[in-house]
Order: sequence, then C-alpha cells, then structure tokens
Amino acid sequence: MRQIPLSEAKPGMLLARYIMNGAGTILLAPDVTLTEEYLRKLTALGVSTIFVKDPDHPDIHTPEYLSIQTQQRALAVLDTTMKQIARGDTFAPDAVDSVASDIVEDLLMQKNLTIHLSGIMTHDDDTLAHSLNCSIYSAILARIAGFTIPQIKEVAAGALLHDVGKMFIEKIILNKPGRLTEEEYAVVKVHAEQGFKSLISRRGELSSLVAHMAWQHHERVNGQGYPRQLQGSEILPYAKILAITDVYEAITVNRPYRRAMAPDAIYDTIHSGLGNEFDAYLGELFLSKLAIYIAGMRVMLNTGETGIVAAVPEETPQRPVVRLIAHPDGSPYTPAREISLADHPKIQILATKTT
Repeated sequence: MRQIPLSEAKPGMLLARYIMNGAGTILLAPDVTLTEEYLRKLTALGVSTIFVKDPDHPDIHTPEYLSIQTQQRALAVLDTTMKQIARGDTFAPDAVDSVASDIVEDLLMQKNLTIHLSGIMTHDDDTLAHSLNCSIYSAILARIAGFTIPQIKEVAAGALLHDVGKMFIEKIILNKPGRLTEEEYAVVKVHAEQGFKSLISRRGELSSLVAHMAWQHHERVNGQGYPRQLQGSEILPYAKILAITDVYEAITVNRPYRRAMAPDAIYDTIHSGLGNEFDAYLGELFLSKLAIYIAGMRVMLNTGETGIVAAVPEETPQRPVVRLIAHPDGSPYTPAREISLADHPKIQILATKTT
C-alpha cells in the first residue's frame, strides 16, 4: 500500500483505503479498480491524494488509527454538530462524548502508537477532517503524557470541537487560496472566542475544559498567541496539547492557500517552536513519537539507493526500516533487502518519491 497524489493515479490501480465525504458517507471502498471515470469524478470532487495497493510489495501496509465504523460515525456526528451550532440550534454533547470515547477505545487497541502522516482525509470539508485528526493526535499525546483514560477522552472531545467557531466565518475567507488581508485574519482570529461562547453555554452537559480548549488552542507559552495572550501556566494542559497537534495537522495536509510541508520540515517546525510557541515537555514527547515517514512511502537515500519504508519502529520512529529496491545506478535489488536506519546512523533519507 502507498499514498500517491491523485494526479499520478492510473486506471487499473486498486484502491487501498476508503474514500469518504465530510459526512462520513463512503464514496469508494478498498479493492475497487480505478477507472478513467472514477479518476475524473475524484478530480472533480477535489480529492488530492489516495491510497493504492502496491502489487510488488503487498505485505507493506500503512496503519490506520480508527476502524471504518468509528471514522464514519465521528464524521457524521461532527457534520451534524457543526451545522447545528452554525444555525444556533441545540446540539447533543453526549453524542460528541460518545464519539470521543470510541476514538480513545480504538487507539487503546493499537500496539504501536506513533504519530504519523496518515490521518483521516475527506474530499469536501477540511474543518471536519482537521478536527477529527486533531482529536486522534491529541488523544495519543495525552496518553503518552500519562493522562488518565477519562482525561484522554475529555481531550479528544475538546479537540473534536475546538474549531466550532469557524462555523460563523464565511467559507470564502477560510478557503481563500492566497494570503489573508489583516482584516480577514482578524475575522478568522475571532473563531477561538466564538467557539468558546458556543460551547460554554452547554457547560451543564459539556465539560468547561472542552470549551476552554476552543478558547485557548491558539495561545502560545511565550504569550504571543491569541485571543488573550496567555502564557506559561495560564494555559490549560489540554490546550497546550491541542496547540501542538493543531499546528501539526495543519502543516501535514494540502490546503487551498498552501501545500503540505515536506516530512523533515514538519519535524523542524514543531521542534523550533519548543519552549516559545509550544510547551517544551509536551513538545518533546510529541516529537519522540513522531514518525516522519510512513510505511509504503518511497524514499531516496544518501547512498543513492531507492527504497520503500517497510516499517516504523515505535522506539525509533524517525529511523524506519527501509526495503531497498534499487541500486544507485537504477538496477533493481533481486531480491530486495531491508535495513534498519536505526542500525545505520550514517544513512539518511534525502527525499521522498511518489512513484
């Protein structure tokens, strides 16, 4: 299995993962053979990347955090909840809590809890997919940090709802392909307080900490965040977790206004923010479990060899096991052989390849 840009997909390839819309409806299922018609429709829907099966390496699988049932239910509940909040209607906090519980239960069943570039993708609503991915990453970080199960579920619920304030912002601003003007950015920044107000009104049914996550997720430990310029211990631990995962998720996927960052740049962005933007302790924990390269990704090594990431060890997530498939001159390895980069410190990944 490997992830490729839709532009590089060819008729005859087999789909390896479900493609869903923002409401959790399945559009295409694994094992479907891609056709010209499917590719045209996916392009029209705005799908940018897909997972396809690799017949040459069928044993390599990119892990998924959640079952398809949990993914569908989470997106459906998020879609309904966001629309209800946007209309000013009442929403069901217990449904959100239930989904958060399902997410955490799914994650607790995972043997290897590395944080990797393989979140939930939908074709038509960046906010929903972003919220669900932030919930997953935040729950993982909370677990690594030693939070209790009830606390982890609370963190997951807060991350699901942290961007509800964006429901009151025009999509023409949220999806603007270019740089925002100062006036537009000021409008976007209001979403943190607007989200807090929408959630705190339900504090009898919803934890006030969940509402404060919406209010504080753009605060920074150096006091340079918004909306209140909180710093250090003034920021809740839950929000400190979300500050990291919110930025991480945002820079790992394509957005209308910019492309996703390269894997090494993603690591450097989080690392450079430790102690000033992000809590240093939580940030170090996050990076200790961050897998820069995911299984199935094609890579070019500094030796000139080409390989495929075969596995990502939990102990050394930045130093994966690579299956060598081509010599520096381009001739194939027959048979392919695997090396653990953790055992070969001088070998580095220089670039990723899609084909």
